[in-house]
Amino acid sequence: MIKKFVSVLFLLVIIGGVILGASFYIAITKWNSPEEAAVNIKPGTSVRMIADQLAVQGVIKTPRMFEIYVRLKGLGGDLKAGTYDIPAGSTMLQTIDKLASGDVRQYEFTVIEGWTIKDIAKALKGKPYLENDKVPADFLVLVKNKELIGELGFEGSPSLEGYLFPETYRVGYPLKAKDLIVRLTDQFKETWKSLVKEDASLAGRTKKDVVALASIVEKETAVDAERPLVAGVFANRLEKGIALQSDPTIIYGLPNYDGNIRKRDISNPHPYNTYVHRGLPPGAISNPGKASLAAALKPEKTEYIYFVSKNDGSHHFSKDLSEHLKMVRRYQIMGEGKEQ
Repeated sequence: MIKKFVSVLFLLVIIGGVILGASFYIAITKWNSPEEAAVNIKPGTSVRMIADQLAVQGVIKTPRMFEIYVRLKGLGGDLKAGTYDIPAGSTMLQTIDKLASGDVRQYEFTVIEGWTIKDIAKALKGKPYLENDKVPADFLVLVKNKELIGELGFEGSPSLEGYLFPETYRVGYPLKAKDLIVRLTDQFKETWKSLVKEDASLAGRTKKDVVALASIVEKETAVDAERPLVAGVFANRLEKGIALQSDPTIIYGLPNYDGNIRKRDISNPHPYNTYVHRGLPPGAISNPGKASLAAALKPEKTEYIYFVSKNDGSHHFSKDLSEHLKMVRRYQIMGEGKEQ
């Protein structure tokens, strides 16, 4: 009688195991999510909470089986935070693979040529893929952190201004300030390497000085063909010991620039003002693109010392002061040009 009971019990256990195994297999590989879902997994979310969230959103049917499978496979620490787009028809196994691989939704973040670190921080505000709303403020702190500046290979620079390369980047949630900084500076390094084949091409200049010059060129003209010429004018001024007198350098050091440069601003002694201080500023005043970097590396050989805006985005270049003043009267006093 006991043997019979044990046999029946054993049979029931086997049948139960088969049923459980079949259910497990079906839940993992056969059951499909009925519709597309956007799932936002926050940092620090436990496996159980992820399972419950997926079940609530209809991505999976059996949250406990999800949890069991993840733990049996040792994937508990591999499920990554982020915003995931789960296609309709996804199985639980496919969903787990997606979360474990970090295949998060990608967003585009664009840094424009000539943007400053403040411009970048401003552009970050309110973006849905930030780790938290402190990222823009953290960004402004980190780009001036001496330890990080050294860690990234830009020792001697007052900040990472100039090294945050303008480009369109694909990023995902949760984006951290340091991660973004590394992405931007890595792109700068790649671009720099493509332009500077040998240290000899720097002609005895430092990377910091070349980038500072490129950042001024970037702010002075939007015409690619003019960039080497503008760089040549500033190179001539540097060689002759003439102040660069670049308006964008005045603007960079003004805490509350309102769109107008006043007489008092021209004489403002802040360290970036190239009307007051001769030579290059202590660091870059913007983040230059590849064309401006190339121009600063190889300024055009020219006799020009001056240039003035022609009101159409381009400039007139002059070799001497008398010609320059004549062009200033034509384009600035008679029109709306901008003296240099």
